[in-house]
Amino acid sequence: MAADDFDTTVEQLYGAPAAQFVATRDAAVKRARAAGDRELADRIKQLRRPTAAAAVLNRYLRGGDTDDLDALIELGEKLRAAQRELDVPAMRELGAERTPLIAAVVVAVEAVAPDELTATVREQLSQTLTAAVADADAARAVRSGHLVAALSYSGFGEVDLRDAVAVPLARRTEDAGGHTDTSPEAPAQEDRAKAAAEQHLAERLAILTRAQQAEESAQQSAQLADRALAAARRTAQNSRARATEASAARAAAEAEVAEARARVRRS
Repeated sequence: MAADDFDTTVEQLYGAPAAQFVATRDAAVKRARAAGDRELADRIKQLRRPTAAAAVLNRYLRGGDTDDLDALIELGEKLRAAQRELDVPAMRELGAERTPLIAAVVVAVEAVAPDELTATVREQLSQTLTAAVADADAARAVRSGHLVAALSYSGFGEVDLRDAVAVPLARRTEDAGGHTDTSPEAPAQEDRAKAAAEQHLAERLAILTRAQQAEESAQQSAQLADRALAAARRTAQNSRARATEASAARAAAEAEVAEARARVRRS
């Protein structure tokens, strides 16, 4: 089996519209079998059709303006570095940039989609991009253009990439400077104490991230409440002004009625 043949087929399959995936895959399987390469045919047959969210993201990587995605992935690198260094001000500043950048990427993805995206697909895209910010390997999976399913991030630890990419990616460890090590021996070189400390740090960082997100949400709610309060105060002021005018009109009408009664009595 030629690895180049398999890689080329994967690229063709996940670069084509999702609706054509099964037919394109089956045709590739037939060609491989006709060429006598049963191993290649079996590998191609195992490739799974991407979900709607994965397919449109793969399409975007091949035909869209990826500047916003580049910026988002770079933001993820900076945010993870800030988390490792426990740089809370930087985490807060970078965390505030995350949501609008994710929204911008979703808009860019939708611009190249053949059909209007459903709310579910938009949500899955947002979750996938959130995972790409949180985890370097998730970012690589997104960047591969071979996503099979949307990604999700639980809030701590690594993103589960099993069955998420057509061709499994080698796990990489990220050091304090954001550099990665793809060697399979890297995790084995960490002693248990360090692993436990890193897990503890990851959990604490996850708590901090959730607190930051809650703070963001609360601030937005407070801003909405402030605007609603300001509008209510303006309404109250207008109502008081109308009430004052109405009271003056009533007093004038009462005076006119009293004068009219006096004239009746005099006549």
